[in-house]
Amino acid sequence: MNYKTFKKLGMCMLLVCVGLFSAMKLSASSKDEKKTDPAATSAKVQLKDTLVVAMKSDPKTVDPQKSIDTMSNKSINLMYDSLLELDENLNVIPALAERWERIDEYSVVFYLRKGVKFHNGDELKAEDVKFTLERAVASPQTMYLYNPISEVTVIDDYTVKITTKAPFGALLQNLAAVQGGIVNKKVVEAAGDDYVKNPVGTGQYKFKEWLPGNKIVFEAFNDSYHGAPKIKEITFKTVPEVSNRMIYLETGEADISFDIGLMDKEAVKNHKNLELLEVESPSILYIGFDQSVPKFQNKKLRQAIAYAIDNNVFVDAIFRGSAVAADSVMAKASPAYNPNVKKYDQNIEKAKELLKEAGYPNGLDLQLWVMDDGPRVDMCVIIQDQLKAIGINIEIKVFEFGAYVSKTALPDKELYFLSWNSSGDGDASLYPLFHSSQHGASGNRSFYSNKEIDELLDKARTSVDQDERTEIYKKVQDILQEELPHYTLVYPKLNLAKSTKVKGMIFKKNGYVDLTKAYVEK
Repeated sequence: MNYKTFKKLGMCMLLVCVGLFSAMKLSASSKDEKKTDPAATSAKVQLKDTLVVAMKSDPKTVDPQKSIDTMSNKSINLMYDSLLELDENLNVIPALAERWERIDEYSVVFYLRKGVKFHNGDELKAEDVKFTLERAVASPQTMYLYNPISEVTVIDDYTVKITTKAPFGALLQNLAAVQGGIVNKKVVEAAGDDYVKNPVGTGQYKFKEWLPGNKIVFEAFNDSYHGAPKIKEITFKTVPEVSNRMIYLETGEADISFDIGLMDKEAVKNHKNLELLEVESPSILYIGFDQSVPKFQNKKLRQAIAYAIDNNVFVDAIFRGSAVAADSVMAKASPAYNPNVKKYDQNIEKAKELLKEAGYPNGLDLQLWVMDDGPRVDMCVIIQDQLKAIGINIEIKVFEFGAYVSKTALPDKELYFLSWNSSGDGDASLYPLFHSSQHGASGNRSFYSNKEIDELLDKARTSVDQDERTEIYKKVQDILQEELPHYTLVYPKLNLAKSTKVKGMIFKKNGYVDLTKAYVEK
């Protein structure tokens, strides 16, 4: 190496070192800046008092113990706190209970935060927790989460003991669910059926008004134990059309839009004032076979339909990579996911053979129900086309969301298209969808019954050994992929788009947002 080359190399190394040193200083400076909340300290930063969120449909209820759908849960999530909550990665963390202690396999004692206020000014007490959980155990919509609870004992105003009928491995995860939002006993008892007109929780936001089909509005609750929020009013605006949710963002009519259309994702990524957030979640999309209808009790018909469908088409044509082709009833994001179950790769000849063996050599006519959501309707059109190849003629029937949730809870329907989103725990993913005690509104809308599945799900519920629970759930998946009470199509990623002026928001892997420390710059 000659001197000139050596000198040039030395200069390059020096510049690299200087660059690294500068980057380190900049990084340190950035870390220091993150410790300081610009919304609280900088006189130059002006904040908006309002936040508008575009949602694809109305909530059905604002009562946590009556909720079974995601749209309702997102509203409830603002107004209520549960004993525990899930962090960004779905780990259980303290909420209204600041700590807890397992006494034995059956009992856990929870120690409540003192001084927590309801929206009406009442202080949260252990009696409210007892009332809420007993209400959740009795509710058809939430009993799948809380039915294992046998007793809630008030030890004192700030201490409760929860006892289960048997050891219950999913207790903490289920107590962190939105459906476990603690209600005010006095208010609920006084209001009766009118409770939804003026719900009262402990969350950072309280109910202001609800105009069904238009919007639901929440206002800041400054006495929240989380602290007074920086955003003073939040509006969930009902915008069913996916393209309109994008337009709302672009025009500034909305600050956040859930469920951005796949055609709009690139536009969001290329927009200097917008940001796309996407998470892999324990969520599934599936078509169900209602086994209260005699023809769907025929496993060969169910399997024929599965073999006729190519899930990869949905991933490429509808989701454009924002989903994974499903191959089990549990999502890959779930810890107990089993990759070694029976697969239904598209096989038209096998599908025709099974259809013939099922007693339909000349095919048959079926209905396929779906809610009025663009991508889901598009998926149903693809299914319609694919089933035509084996002689099944599909009539697609589209329903408004609220009506659809109610209608699919009833028996005597044919094919139906639904989703399920959970915490990822096997109990929340499988028990409500497949246990025979959960027929109808609780989740098992296929009205499927299998004694062996019931026994396995019960056994997993009553185990506090996570490894044992995982193995049981893997076996359950084996059976269900053979039995096929429903056919899972894809594991969709959940998304939202937001203005870059929205700061401090956390998008959790279950699709909910944490706005506790959020603010919006003007």
